[in-house]
Amino acid sequence: MKIFKPFEVIRKELLACEDYARQLLRSDVKSVLEAGGYIFNSGGKRVRPGLTILSGKLFDPDDSRLIPVAIAMEYIHTATLLHDDIVDGASLRRGKPSANAVYGNDVAVLVGDYMFAQGVSTFATFGGVEVLQRALDAIRDMSEGELKQLEVIGKFDLSEEDYFDIIYRKTASLLSTCCEAGAIVGGADEQQKLAMRKFGEYIGYAFQLVDDAFDYVSDTQTIGKPAGNDIREGKVTFPLISVREKLSPFEKQKINHILNKDNSHQEEVDYVRKLVVEKGGVGETFNLAREYIEEAKALLAPFEGSKYKNSLMEIADFIVARTF
Repeated sequence: MKIFKPFEVIRKELLACEDYARQLLRSDVKSVLEAGGYIFNSGGKRVRPGLTILSGKLFDPDDSRLIPVAIAMEYIHTATLLHDDIVDGASLRRGKPSANAVYGNDVAVLVGDYMFAQGVSTFATFGGVEVLQRALDAIRDMSEGELKQLEVIGKFDLSEEDYFDIIYRKTASLLSTCCEAGAIVGGADEQQKLAMRKFGEYIGYAFQLVDDAFDYVSDTQTIGKPAGNDIREGKVTFPLISVREKLSPFEKQKINHILNKDNSHQEEVDYVRKLVVEKGGVGETFNLAREYIEEAKALLAPFEGSKYKNSLMEIADFIVARTF
């Protein structure tokens, strides 16, 4: 397993997570082993278990509880990826054929259900009631976020408030839960748990903002999914929201038409991407992401200096510097 550089300080714990993950994936049903293993081993950086472990290590965790809770976070995340790819009709995930493309939608959705069940069971066993409740809240948030996003597909006038509500539910909620759950297992007090919850929330906002910006400026090979996919699927994200008032009536009408087409041509997608970049939407998005990162890092200031705190700071900086 290749360890993401900021996680080198918890290499031993992440390797233990991988061992525990294989235990959770034991089943006498062949589809669970094949499809579950395929998506779980498809090259993710294990950001969620890494954040959970680092947040716990700021305090005094029992690793026999922290490791299972951390990998259960990855199980929940992996289950959402399986379901999201089905909803989106995605054929690529991290540059490889998605699990639904390889095994079919029926297998992918059922294996996702299996991983949700294993994750929740692990939270109940090792995390206690508080961690379990936070995890269930996050699962509910993610489901509602996906449903709300479906409701606003093609909605050119999507408000900034609704956009941030969606990305909180879809992305920031689980990252926030990882950081808070680690703190809970580590024995943090209420103020410390709140600080870690907000840290995860803010880096979650930044992560999604950067991801949305990449859809406008990157390429398929770099981001591991079709570039311009948000536009193609009618998703209105912050780069477009930030420049709407700068667009002419003709440009607004044309973009609205493209967002609501069933099959947009590549030149239409490229038209929207180019226009948003020229109007400064991508720059605005990165600037806002950086603001969230600075707010997140400020929340760590009261904690005692340690290699774990340094790694959390490094991860926060990496989010707005990443080029993958």
